[in-house]
Amino acid sequence: MRKSKLVISLLILVIFGYILYRYDVFSQISSMLKDLSYRDIAFSLFIYVFVYIFRALRLKLYIEEIPLSEMASVIGVHTFFNNVMPFRSGETSFPLILKKLYGIDMTRSSVVLFGARVFDLLSLSILFLFSLFSVSFSDKRLIFFPILAVALVGIALFVAYKFLHFFKERIPFFDKLIIASAVLFRVDKLMQMFFFSICIWILKFTAFMFILNAAHLGLGFFKTIFVSTFAEFTTVLPIHSIGGFGTFEAGMVGGFSLIGMNAKKALLYAVYFHTLILCMSGFTALSGWLYLSFKFSK
Repeated sequence: MRKSKLVISLLILVIFGYILYRYDVFSQISSMLKDLSYRDIAFSLFIYVFVYIFRALRLKLYIEEIPLSEMASVIGVHTFFNNVMPFRSGETSFPLILKKLYGIDMTRSSVVLFGARVFDLLSLSILFLFSLFSVSFSDKRLIFFPILAVALVGIALFVAYKFLHFFKERIPFFDKLIIASAVLFRVDKLMQMFFFSICIWILKFTAFMFILNAAHLGLGFFKTIFVSTFAEFTTVLPIHSIGGFGTFEAGMVGGFSLIGMNAKKALLYAVYFHTLILCMSGFTALSGWLYLSFKFSK
């Protein structure tokens, strides 16, 4: 199974490489780099570092024994692995690192990471919904998207209500179980986790906006959310390629196309955007790895 997934990832990578060659993207990227605003890239990197700090603050709600600087460094290394390894297999690096460096039980760290991912999905969905309304106001052709999104949210809430009602009637002491769960997970900590998650995505999309601004593509905050969310959603696909190359760009090209950009131009910006994100992720991972190496070499 793993071998077949690797073959699919490599195949996607080869096809994507051919598409880039076919549309002469490499030479266009070279020309784009000469005209970039490196001040905006520096702003983006500065904000991107704070994304890791807030991620560390979020995880420290449940893993308090690790210092903030070290948790942020671990997350930097973990995020890079997650970005470059196919099929989200990089997620395993987080519990493995914590087990090796701090002796933290892998089940505990995996549960906390899973909870963070749930809040990531919730926060991303909320911000994407706001971006849908903002974009649809400027382009009436897209009014269908926020209507569909609200309908799906309504259906999801209705299903969740029916699900809870079903178990409430069939499982004794279900109400007490819910209360016990709230005490176990600490409602105040869950609210803090949600707050940090919203901050993480606002900072992340702000960094994305500066990356696009650096290439003189001023979309604004909400259009940046709209376009880049399509790319973000591809990271959970079962056919996510190595480094996300090909799949990430396909999602972003789709987002660009919906706001009226032609596919060839959209592909150029998507490749530039994705490459820069990976470079920034690599920079934070290297910084984190060097810091952890220094700390544990003492």
